[in-house]
Amino acid sequence: MSELFHVGQCPSCRQGWLILQRNLSNQDIYAHCEECELGFITPDDLVPPLNGFLTVLDKYDYETENPTQEEISRTVWANFIVKEVP
Repeated sequence: MSELFHVGQCPSCRQGWLILQRNLSNQDIYAHCEECELGFITPDDLVPPLNGFLTVLDKYDYETENPTQEEISRTVWANFIVKEVP
């Protein structure tokens, strides 16, 4: 089982964890809410006005996988608080 990393709760629904995922189409790492399915490309997108996208829309129909902590450390999420999901 691979490790999952999150950057806190979703600022939109305030219920789900923002799990970091890697888009396999372009290798970008983004935060994905496990509850409301919103995605956020950068930490700046998490502050009002929120700049999220609905990941279940057809135009975002791409494969993802869980990034490693090392991969996260090379992205814009590196300076954000990243925690392992228990």
